[in-house]
Amino acid sequence: MAIRPAWRVLLWPTIGAGVLLAVLLALGIWQVQRLAWKNAWIDQLRAAEVLPPEPLPAELDDPAPLAFRRFAVSGRFQHDRSVLLGVHERARRLGVFLVTPLERTAGDPVWIVRGWVPYEAPRAVPNPEGEVTVTGFLMLPERRGWFTPEDKPAERRFWAFQPDRMAKAVGLPRSTPFAIAAIGPGEEPPIPQRRPPMPRNDHLGYAITWFGLAAALVAFWIAWARRLLRDARSA
Repeated sequence: MAIRPAWRVLLWPTIGAGVLLAVLLALGIWQVQRLAWKNAWIDQLRAAEVLPPEPLPAELDDPAPLAFRRFAVSGRFQHDRSVLLGVHERARRLGVFLVTPLERTAGDPVWIVRGWVPYEAPRAVPNPEGEVTVTGFLMLPERRGWFTPEDKPAERRFWAFQPDRMAKAVGLPRSTPFAIAAIGPGEEPPIPQRRPPMPRNDHLGYAITWFGLAAALVAFWIAWARRLLRDARSA
């Protein structure tokens, strides 16, 4: 019975390993590129965070470049149109964010993320009447993920900040496509945020994982090929 040459035994496994190696390296390089992009974005957000607050214009054609910029806006809260957003733990207590539209003299009503409130009594908080001024950072709409729970518009309970859906649920004819999230040192609900939340940056870990798998694949292939060749010579 003829014995196949070792190189023929190695051919297809080598091709398969080469394809897999290319995929792993491509994923690692992609994560390195994402890391550079995310670092630049975080630097931009941090630079915007330290700028002094500006009066919020009546209209913003493109709010995206102004994410996390600080603005001051004045108007009257429409407390009867408040909604609850997301879920967040604070001091080992579960809570949500209270979001209320602010009616302005010029421009569409703007959503104000007033702050954290306890889950068991989210609406048992002071509701200021009359003209108020809120200082906070500009917050863009959020995307719903695969595992985002379903909103409950009838209960005015939302898991992702989506201005259009929220406005429709509370009967608001129009609103800004962004929110102003209040910032400050408050200790009583609704507790404003201290600073804008920075996005997670896990890309370095992902890159190390993909490159590590690529290195492990190469090491495994070398060990396997050497053993196969050694057995072939012995035969």
